[in-house]
Amino acid sequence: MRRSITVLFLVSLLLAGCGGETPSPTPAESVLNWDRTPGAVVIRLDRLIGGETDLQRVNRIPACTVYGDGRVVWVNSLPTEGDQVLEAYVNEVGLRAFVEFMIRDLQFYSVPDYAAQELPPSETSPVEVISLVVNQKPYTVRSYRPWKDNLYLQVLERCRKLSDTPALVVPDAGWVTVYEISRSAELPFKYWSPSAPFSMTQTAASGAAIWAGGPAFTEIWITLRQSLGEIQWVEGEKAFRVALQVPGVSRDAPPAPAITPTPTEAE
Repeated sequence: MRRSITVLFLVSLLLAGCGGETPSPTPAESVLNWDRTPGAVVIRLDRLIGGETDLQRVNRIPACTVYGDGRVVWVNSLPTEGDQVLEAYVNEVGLRAFVEFMIRDLQFYSVPDYAAQELPPSETSPVEVISLVVNQKPYTVRSYRPWKDNLYLQVLERCRKLSDTPALVVPDAGWVTVYEISRSAELPFKYWSPSAPFSMTQTAASGAAIWAGGPAFTEIWITLRQSLGEIQWVEGEKAFRVALQVPGVSRDAPPAPAITPTPTEAE
């Protein structure tokens, strides 16, 4: 009897050790559910670069994001025209099929977080990131090196093809952060209009992001996409670089203010 109790105790320890914190739902074992609010991230593919500045990180849009309401936002890189940011909607059936594809076909929950197991090859090495949030359980894996079975590319291609009716994202408002720099002869530049709704000099001096909108905001957005962020703005004798964050598009963008004090006219 004592031997049987000992064996059962050892088996229970082994089973407890196998539990871990890794989620393990499969379509056959549990009901898949996700937060359906518009700002909730269900699936995201991203690429982070070691040593990049806040300006660079903020201006680079994640490769593909699926939000809880079925909205999909992704980046389409064009060889001569910079980056396009596109959006579309996928219905619940399509989104559920995508989640099941990741969990069942790609065995996503069995993929380790490779980046946690090794040092980055260099201080500036990019790391690719895949995140899935279902049943209130986030699971994220990262890798500095090529993925086994091209996992990242498989998920990214599927994400970009969830809809065949994409629209170009051209926001008319968002958060603006301005950084004063020494004018560079190597960077292309654009003059900031004196009639613009906000002063770059004053915004940079404040050290805080402001909510702004209208044609001036859209101009900055388009210019950043076309130049891949490599642009400086000139106001008077000073030069600046600008970072934009658009809720529902940019990584970690704060929500729009409840009452939007959007500058639209020169004061």
